[in-house]
Amino acid sequence: MGSQIAALLVNAGMKVELLDVVIDKDDPNKLAKQGYDSIVNPKKSQLYDQTFVENITYGNFDDNLTESSDADIFIEAVKEEISIKHDIWKKVAKVAKDHAILATNTSGIPINAISKALSKDLQKRFIGLHFLNPPRYMKLVEIIPNMNSSEDVVQKAKLFAEDTLGKGVVVAKDVPAFVANRTGIHTLNDIMYRAEQDGLSINEVDALTGKVIGRPMGTYQLSDLVGNDIGQFVIKGLQQDKSESDFFKTPELLPKLVEKGALGRKAKHGFYKKEGKNILVVNPETLEYKKSEKPQLEILEQLQKSITKNLDVIFESDTKGGKFLWETLRNMFIYAAHNVPKATDEFIDIDRAMVWGFNWRKGPFELWDTMGFERVKDRIIEEGYDLPEWVKEKSDNFYDEDVLLENVTPIEELETGVVWDRDNSSKLSEVNNQLLFKFQTPKNTITPEFSTDLIEAIDKLENEEYTSMVIYSDGANFSVGANLMMIKFGLDSGAGSEFIEGIVKELHEAVNRLRYSTKPIVTAASGRALGGGAELLLASPYVVAAAETYIGLVEVGVGLIPGGGGLAELTERVMTQDTIKANKVKKMSDVVKNIASAHVNMNAYEARRNLFLRDTDTIIANADKRVEVALEKAKFLGSINYIPKSPQKFQTLGRDFKALAQGQLEAMRVGNFISDYDFKLAVHIANIMTGGDLPEGAYINQAFIQRLERETFVALTEEEKTQDRITHMLETKKPLRN
Repeated sequence: MGSQIAALLVNAGMKVELLDVVIDKDDPNKLAKQGYDSIVNPKKSQLYDQTFVENITYGNFDDNLTESSDADIFIEAVKEEISIKHDIWKKVAKVAKDHAILATNTSGIPINAISKALSKDLQKRFIGLHFLNPPRYMKLVEIIPNMNSSEDVVQKAKLFAEDTLGKGVVVAKDVPAFVANRTGIHTLNDIMYRAEQDGLSINEVDALTGKVIGRPMGTYQLSDLVGNDIGQFVIKGLQQDKSESDFFKTPELLPKLVEKGALGRKAKHGFYKKEGKNILVVNPETLEYKKSEKPQLEILEQLQKSITKNLDVIFESDTKGGKFLWETLRNMFIYAAHNVPKATDEFIDIDRAMVWGFNWRKGPFELWDTMGFERVKDRIIEEGYDLPEWVKEKSDNFYDEDVLLENVTPIEELETGVVWDRDNSSKLSEVNNQLLFKFQTPKNTITPEFSTDLIEAIDKLENEEYTSMVIYSDGANFSVGANLMMIKFGLDSGAGSEFIEGIVKELHEAVNRLRYSTKPIVTAASGRALGGGAELLLASPYVVAAAETYIGLVEVGVGLIPGGGGLAELTERVMTQDTIKANKVKKMSDVVKNIASAHVNMNAYEARRNLFLRDTDTIIANADKRVEVALEKAKFLGSINYIPKSPQKFQTLGRDFKALAQGQLEAMRVGNFISDYDFKLAVHIANIMTGGDLPEGAYINQAFIQRLERETFVALTEEEKTQDRITHMLETKKPLRN
C-alpha cells in the first residue's frame, strides 16, 4: 500500500522519498527498493509517465531520518503494529519541519493511540489519512483527526487530498474502521449472518445483494475480493466495542474459510474458486467446491436495472428473497443512522464514503430517500427497532433535491440562463457571457441530433455576444462513441448507405465547426472517451482532461474505422510535427497500430504522448472540477486576442508508407495480435491516413482525408462481418473477433 500511495503522489507532481524498515543490514534499502521497482517497472509502471521517475527516490527509516527534512507531508503506511508506528513517528518528530503535516494511513489502529508517540504540539499536526485500495483508482480518502489535531491542519489536508490528489474527502471520527469500512463491513457481516439463518445459498445472496441494489458485486464476491481474513479482522475489531455488539453477530462460514486458508482471490479460493473457465462455489457443509447454480428466487424475476423500481418491489414484497432484501436495507439504514454523529458529523459523508469507497451507486441515506423516507421510518419503528432522535424528529427526506456528493459548485448554481434543454440530445445554458453545452444523449453517445445541436450551439457562440463555450457531459464517462443501436436500426430498416453517409457528413460538419471555431471552445472530459468521444476531443481547440481519462479509437472492435474526423486530425498532428521524416514514419506507424488494435490510452498523459491530447491541453487530478477549470480556461482565452485554427495543407507519406504499414500489420496478424478482418480494417486505416493511392510528398488536408473516412465507413457498414460485430457488441457488450 505504501508504494501505491507513493506512486499516487508522484503522479500528482510531487517529489517523493519512499522509505521502509531495515530487514537486512547488508542491504538496508531492500524493502524500499522493491517498492520503488514496482512503481517504475516500465512493463507495468504505476506512473502516468516514465519521466516522473526522476521525482521518486528511496531509502530506509534508519539512514534517511537523521537530518532535518524539507518535506511538506509525511505519510506512514507500515505494518499495523503500534510499536513499529511509534518508533517511526519518534524518528520523524526529530527531523520534520515546523509546518509539515504528519499522517498515518492506518486502517485498524486508533489515531489517538498512534499520536501518543508525539508531543502535544506535534499532535496538532498529526492526522489519519486513510486511502482505500487501490489508492490510484479509489476516490475516497478519510481524514481522521486525533483529539488534539488543529482544524487548520485538517483543512489543509482536505485541500491537498482534493486538489492535488484529486480525491473525495470524508472527515471521520476516531472510531474503529472509521466510516466506509465500518458501514461496508457491517452490511457484509449482517448479510452473511442472516443468510445462514434463513438458509439462503451463496449464489442466491450474491444475486440479491449486487447490482439490483446498486452495488458492483454481491456480498460473498466482495469478501473474496477484499480478502476474507481482512473482513474477519475488521469484524472482530468492531465486536470489541460493546456499543457495536448488537450490530455484529458472527457468521459460521467465514471463520472456517479463514482457518482453512481460503482467503479469497489472493489465495485463489474463498467462497468461490475458478477452475479454467468454470466458477465453483464452496459447499458450506463440506468446504469442498461445487458447480455454481443459477438462483431461482421469485423476486429476481421482478428486479430490473432501475434501483428506484427495485426498491419499491422490495418494500412491497412478501417473498423469501424480498423479505431478506428488506431486512438487508433496513439494518443498513439503522446502522448508518446510528453512526451520525458517532463516526462522522454529517449523514452525507456516510453516503460519500460508500459511493466513493465501495463504488455503490447510492449511499444508505440516498437509498432511504429513494425507497420513501416516511414509509421506511414508520416500518422500522413498527417492527420494533430503535432509531436515533435526529432521525425520529425528521419529517421529510434527508435530501431536499437531487444529491450532489461532490464537493464542487453545482452546475445549476453556475448557470445564469438556459438557451435550450432537449431531452435525449443536449442542453445549452449560459454562465454569464459564456455558453455551456452538455451531452444529454443516451449514455452520452454521439447521435445525429447531437451533431446538429453542436453546430447550432457554435452558430450561437460565433454570432452572438458570447466569449467562449465549454462542452461537457455528466456520468462516469465522457462519451463511449456513436450510438450503435441507431446504426443497426438504419441498416435493418433498409435505409442503407444514404442514411449512414448522412450521419457521417453531419458529424464531420460538427467536428469541423468545432475545430475551426472563431471563438474559444474548451471540452471537459473524464472517464472513457472512446470512438466518436475521442474524435470530439481531437477536434476540440482545447481540452481539460482528468488524469484518469481513457481515450482511444476503438471502432475496429465493431468492424468499422473511425468516421468522425479522428484519422484526419491525427494525420495532421503527425505530419505537421517539426521533426525529421524518420520520426514521422515511426509516429505514424505507432498511430496506425494503436488504432488497428483498438488501443485505449489508460491515462491523460499517455494520451498526450500518443497525440490524442496536446501540450496546450490541461490535465487535472480532480475530475469533479473539470467543468469549473474548463470555464476558467475558456474565459481567459475569450479575454485575449484569440486566434482560431485554420485549415492546413500537409504532405502525405504516400503509398510507400502504406506498404510499410501493411507489412507491420501482417506481422501482427501472423502473431495473432489481430484477426484477418482486423487486418483488413487496419489496411483501410493506413490507406486513409496516407491519402489513398498518392505518392510521398503530395499535399493533402483534413477535408481530403475525411472524404476517404466517409467512403470507407459507409462501405464497411455493408460488410457482413461488420454487421456481425455490431450485433454481437449490442447483444453481449463485448467485441467479436471474427
